[in-house]
Amino acid sequence: MNFLFPSFLYALSAISIPIIIHLFNFRRYKKLYFSNVRFLKEVVQESHSKSKLRQLLVLICRCLIIIFLVLAFAQPFIPNKTGVTASGSKAVSIFIDNSFSMMGLNQNGTLLEDAKNKAEQIAKTLNPSDKVQLVTEDFSSMQERWLNKDEFIDQLKGLKGSTSSRNLGEIMARQEDNLTHSGCPVKEAFLISDFQKSVSGMAAYKTTSGITQAFVPVAAETKNNITIDTCWFTSPVHLPGKAEQLFVKLVNYSTAATTDKPLKLFINGIEKATASFSVGPFASTIVTMSFVPDKAILQQGELKISDYPISFDDNLFFSYHISAGIPVLCIHPDSLKLNTSLSYLYGKDSLFTLTEAFSTHLDYSSFTQYRLIILDEVNTISSGMSHELNRYLTKGGDLLIIPPSSGFDKDSYNNFLSSVNSAAIGSIDTTKLKVDKLNYESPIYAGVFEKKEHSNMDLPIVNRHYRLQHNSKLPYENLMKLDNGDDLLDMFNYNQSHIYLLTVSLSDAFSNFRKHAIFVPTLYNIGLFSSPQQMLYYTLGHEQPIEAPTMSLPEGTLFKIKSNSDTFSFLPEKRVVNDKTYLFMHGQVSSAGNFKLAAGDSIISRYSFNYDRKESQMNFLSAGALDSLCKNVGVTNFSVLPASGDTLPALLTEVNRGKFYWKYCVLLALLFLAIEECLLRLWKE
Repeated sequence: MNFLFPSFLYALSAISIPIIIHLFNFRRYKKLYFSNVRFLKEVVQESHSKSKLRQLLVLICRCLIIIFLVLAFAQPFIPNKTGVTASGSKAVSIFIDNSFSMMGLNQNGTLLEDAKNKAEQIAKTLNPSDKVQLVTEDFSSMQERWLNKDEFIDQLKGLKGSTSSRNLGEIMARQEDNLTHSGCPVKEAFLISDFQKSVSGMAAYKTTSGITQAFVPVAAETKNNITIDTCWFTSPVHLPGKAEQLFVKLVNYSTAATTDKPLKLFINGIEKATASFSVGPFASTIVTMSFVPDKAILQQGELKISDYPISFDDNLFFSYHISAGIPVLCIHPDSLKLNTSLSYLYGKDSLFTLTEAFSTHLDYSSFTQYRLIILDEVNTISSGMSHELNRYLTKGGDLLIIPPSSGFDKDSYNNFLSSVNSAAIGSIDTTKLKVDKLNYESPIYAGVFEKKEHSNMDLPIVNRHYRLQHNSKLPYENLMKLDNGDDLLDMFNYNQSHIYLLTVSLSDAFSNFRKHAIFVPTLYNIGLFSSPQQMLYYTLGHEQPIEAPTMSLPEGTLFKIKSNSDTFSFLPEKRVVNDKTYLFMHGQVSSAGNFKLAAGDSIISRYSFNYDRKESQMNFLSAGALDSLCKNVGVTNFSVLPASGDTLPALLTEVNRGKFYWKYCVLLALLFLAIEECLLRLWKE
């Protein structure tokens, strides 16, 4: 324990005053005359003992009164965790959490307003020579200027919410960097936040000595929120006039259940569907919404609910486009169409646009126009074809390889397969086998079967097949497996492409696969999933490259991102990688909504942006959990101030100097003064 004014301790010598009074004043006696004192002897002895006890208690009380009065003037205190109270000008960095979760309410209004009030109280305790800065979720260098306390209080008035959300480690590192360059001997950092668990990451933070950290939690009275978490389609392809099924996930971050809450779906500004949902406390539910899109190629949607007070996550925007058909190229051997079943499957379905060609008459420059290329038992893969197929796969196209029944250049196949990180074709196995397993987890077979049981299922019979020689370092996904463990159909990933490799020819001598019922859904879904997966929306605050549509544009054409209302627009950064154009936003989109991409004067695509849903989670760190978190990552010089607005100034004094006890000394002095008065008045001699 230390004393703020230790010189007052010399006044403890005043204890001698009541001691002297006790020694001399209480020893004076008065004579009383009685006619006969023979019967008073015992009474005299008893009164004398009580008088001595009373006098001793009065002495003790008077000594304690003096002691505690002197201590009150000396102001005892226990120093803060540093054990040192630095002197000199002070630099104070105050972080205010202005993320969306601070829209919650308590008795002081929104949490953001409460945080601003606390920051103002902190600033008012500073001296005129001290300087202070404001740090928010935006990490704006213009905002983080060093100011005096009056300028800081004026800056607080214009603070609004932010779309950004940083974790604790990032915030503390930012404050430390600013304070290190402040030039002041005393450095303090305050963090005022609701301290959501979703942003509590501090693993990468390295503490710096000499900087005092103080955490000031603000808490909402009711921690309730319902959010539209995400949405998705099961089909990767959207056709004009075909009914769509949109799946919507809603999450209840509340202690109370919600019943019959409305959910609305708008497509291109027109309400298409309405549903109601019920969800229990801290639970989620999935709602299916069916609708028929209009004839527009570019579709934009918006999902809406109504929830108070946290409303930033009550809307979810998404965009997708209607496909005019999936282009498929089927390459046959020289002047021979072996498998007419491929022509019937892909040529008769309006979903696909089939082009057939022969291996000796190929326009390699047209490969990039197709989403799926099928090598239909071609005899050899020439070096030119291998190079162009590799280039085609690099750009995201899919490839299906059907090996010939005999007489083909296996080396040319294996050289190509090796260049695209796939298995090599080995020797032929003439054992009669049956397909034993299907990969039900693969999208190729998702939704094909009502029951995922194959014990009694009629599956293809294989009379002969090629064995595959896998490289253990190259991952792959098996789709169909024979009962001896060999593969019938495998899928390999190469960049953003898929390579499907069959181990049988489609001739009847190899298997009945071509005539089996599983043939159609297998090849149909291979063609279906060759269409690129569309990003329904992007998340603000995450720098994700956006792929622009591949099309021929005049040289010098500029891309422009515009809001649908044309009130906001900007030029994104453009990068070309492997003949693909990627756009980078660099944080220029600051609000959720639907946007359009213009190339010159033409609208070529549409995109949607949504706020990060991690701010939706109503899980917060308690003062104890925050204390443990800091200790676990090695932060030592910190304090947690779970204070109301009235007690914050007193707690700030504790942070700066330590805990003071002069008030307790005054109270104890008054207590012993009252005891002395009672002894003198109520205990008569």
